[in-house]
Amino acid sequence: MFVAGKKRKAPPSGARTAPSARTRTNTSLSAASSALKATEAEINKWYLLGTENARERQYRTSLDYCNRAIALALNENVRNARLYEARAHVLHKLGEYKRAMDDAKEAVIIDGNSTAGYMRIASILAATGKPKDALDVITKGLKTVHVQTSGYTQMDIQRMSIERQLDPTYVPRVDYRLDPIQRLPEDLAVLVLRLLDTRMLAICRAVSRYWMMLINSVPVLWSRPQFTSSNAIQELMCQLPAYVKPRKLLSRQNHNIPECILRHVLEKSRGSLLTLWFPDGSAVTSTTVNALFGHRRPRLSSINIGRTAIVSETLINRVLNWTLSSQITDIRLPYRSHIGNEAMEVIAREASALRVLDISGCTKVRVKHMFKAWNSVIADAQGSTALEKLYMNDHPGIPELLVYSTKYRHFSNLKVLHMAIRDQGVLSMYAGLGPVMEYLQRIPNAQIPFPGLIELNIDGVWDATIASQRFESINTALLISRCRLLCSGLRRLSALDAAFVGAVLLHASLTDCFSTLQKLHLTRAAGFDSSMLWMLLGAHQQLPLVSLDLSGCVAVDAPAMAALISRCSSLVHVNLSQTPADNTVMAELTRIVSADNATGLEVVVLDTTDITGAAARDFASACAKCYVHTRNNKHARHVWRLSLLDIDNCFSIGSDAVAIVRDLLSFMQTRVLAAVPS
Repeated sequence: MFVAGKKRKAPPSGARTAPSARTRTNTSLSAASSALKATEAEINKWYLLGTENARERQYRTSLDYCNRAIALALNENVRNARLYEARAHVLHKLGEYKRAMDDAKEAVIIDGNSTAGYMRIASILAATGKPKDALDVITKGLKTVHVQTSGYTQMDIQRMSIERQLDPTYVPRVDYRLDPIQRLPEDLAVLVLRLLDTRMLAICRAVSRYWMMLINSVPVLWSRPQFTSSNAIQELMCQLPAYVKPRKLLSRQNHNIPECILRHVLEKSRGSLLTLWFPDGSAVTSTTVNALFGHRRPRLSSINIGRTAIVSETLINRVLNWTLSSQITDIRLPYRSHIGNEAMEVIAREASALRVLDISGCTKVRVKHMFKAWNSVIADAQGSTALEKLYMNDHPGIPELLVYSTKYRHFSNLKVLHMAIRDQGVLSMYAGLGPVMEYLQRIPNAQIPFPGLIELNIDGVWDATIASQRFESINTALLISRCRLLCSGLRRLSALDAAFVGAVLLHASLTDCFSTLQKLHLTRAAGFDSSMLWMLLGAHQQLPLVSLDLSGCVAVDAPAMAALISRCSSLVHVNLSQTPADNTVMAELTRIVSADNATGLEVVVLDTTDITGAAARDFASACAKCYVHTRNNKHARHVWRLSLLDIDNCFSIGSDAVAIVRDLLSFMQTRVLAAVPS
């Protein structure tokens, strides 16, 4: 009882008072509320992770998070419709329509105003070929859901879309302002994006948020990086490598690849990388390479390190030791001076299915050790490897390769062999051809080293400007002839700067393969004269030549050239610059363009020849008529056009003829080079 004026005695210090019943009830309610909030926070965390991964198109990961959220909610007797809506969306994207339908129905049962549940059910029914049932469901949802509910408008739009599908007289109205990639199905959009090179893919990521999510979420787009988009200049350089004018145009362009793009490729490939390519001009650091090591080991099929790529020796060794496997079929390591015999032993042992090998300029690789390395992995000494393409440009071991291959069959399956000599200083590293020639003569029953050879590149091997006397360059042509490299069946031959080969050896080398050649590039060949060409033509009425380059062959007269061109109706690329070609040659080129069944010339180079203005006008007129004919022909596979006509420094062509030629070829966008000398 409270008495005014008296103070209540305070309890003694240290004594505990018993809590009241109300206090105990409030404490238990507070603990239960805290546990419930913690559970809801945990459920919300898994739900947000699931929706975030779904937005990034990581549907399998999103499904795991949604399953965790729903399992936790069931354990705590929490009924939340949005959890089932999220999982229904993910299952729908994964193509599991039955499970997605069950989750959407469960969401509608939990929350009668679940617009996402009704729309998901209608979408699944429409996707499974039941548009009428989908219309019934969406109509029922519109009657059940309150008008003010979020998503009601989207339901009404879906209803109108389904009604249009059921209306046979409805013609869809295409709005071309919409995103074409977003309108396409996802698999078709990926096929379209795979046509782009890696640089353009990186640019396309900045188009929109949808494009960025799509490109980043598909590792297959980054599995085969491609950094060089083909253009007319690069194509011309590949077809006519002796034609130097396009190189000046290409040198003005900057092709350096930023390191961020390389790192992005390695990160987004997510272990599905098939081609590891460090292009020319790129600078590769340890940060970029670590992006490759951050995922599971990729099953690479190709390793390509560009000639001018800035990559340290340590990084290359790390990449080779980590990525080499039996699936690799293409290894290109051009002009890597630190690559030696140890690396060849590892490649021979690990890359058993290797088809392409490029060791151009790798001067530390000895050919003798190459044969030993592959001898340890093949069945016997006379067995052969699976190697089909070998690039050994600027390599001092070229003579050893040719001589050893006549005795051992390790590389007898080669179809493409490039052993061009562009850096003459490399040959000074070899002791000479005298011992090699003696060894070749002592081999009993020397066989053809590469009987299935299709393409051979010996640019510079017959060049008279070889500086090293120790290499004994006088014997190079004899070595090519003795080893019988130019065998029957050869289709593509490139022998630029063949100024030192004699007429007898050249005729003996070309006799067997001349009738099957589709590409003949023989420039500055002083021994290639008219009498030899007439003997090679012989009784051949038709030759399969497609690309012809005889620039600088001044010993071949115009009638012999005209006879050669008259028997090559399939010519596409022709380079006869600095030759005695005249109007008879131009008349044969005009006849090829005018022929009905001809594919048509695309590149004609007649720089510094005896062509006159009348012949040039006739040729341009024939090209214009052929272009109009193919453009109007509905059955033509493609519209033919002349890409390049070079008539520079032709003294017999006046300025009026040049103007007429330009006018005739202007509408087909032909590039005409005609700087008439004064």
